[in-house]
Amino acid sequence: MEKFKVEEGTAQETLMMPLYGRVYCEEHFPNTFPNKAAKMAAAMVDYDFNKVNSSELNMVTWGLRARMLQDAAKEYLSGHPRATIINLGCGLDLSFDEIDNGTCRFINMDLPDVIKARERIVTCKAREMNVAGDLMDFTWMERIQREPYSVNVEDGVYIICGGVLMYFHTEQMKRFFLALAAAFPGGGICFDGENQRGLEKSNKIVRKTGNGSEIHFPIENSRALFESWGSCFQMVTERPLPDYVRKSREVPLKWKVILSLGMRLGMVKLIDVSFAKR
Repeated sequence: MEKFKVEEGTAQETLMMPLYGRVYCEEHFPNTFPNKAAKMAAAMVDYDFNKVNSSELNMVTWGLRARMLQDAAKEYLSGHPRATIINLGCGLDLSFDEIDNGTCRFINMDLPDVIKARERIVTCKAREMNVAGDLMDFTWMERIQREPYSVNVEDGVYIICGGVLMYFHTEQMKRFFLALAAAFPGGGICFDGENQRGLEKSNKIVRKTGNGSEIHFPIENSRALFESWGSCFQMVTERPLPDYVRKSREVPLKWKVILSLGMRLGMVKLIDVSFAKR
């Protein structure tokens, strides 16, 4: 099969950094961050991954984020085996391969250009679908409940979202989360974020290197924030560094220390939010 050519300066090129991070972790830390699907996707792409100039810490962070989001989805599926998992801002992430329990449904959602590229590279499996759309155009929440997607909210809906929401402003995110809670009662979401200190550090790096966009959505106390937004948000928790990373013999101690400290200080967060039932 002919490989998909990724042109420089396109939306498709922005997908290469996290993809390479997941491939790197599969190659260097396969027992801690297994992701054979990422290597399969990378093999379908005509792109010089040597252009991805990033530190090993960033690679580990991308691998960790991918696995922790998968863990969160699996936990939801343990109580809702026929639920739909939505990978929001999916890029070239192939988490369905790791999450699939044999009965769930899976939706990969991203902007039209990204979904177009994704469909050139990988093929959906049974119970898996792609949806093109803008997450801030809330009509997608109703659209996926109609044919051909026919998502059944009663079976459960859980969203995983990595490296996306922090780029929006707080008021935008308030409207977004309120819309999610109204559209998917009994569902939930797991996403990554940073506090003000982490935001300032990240934006300083962006301004210095010009590599990426600045972030605008700091989260100091996730529980207090969502409680202030409404009673439709129930359990709000921040996940700690998993034991499989702490006990890993593959991941260098220095990265484990930095990640653990960053999560304790709130500079790196993975946040779970559940939505109240009707």
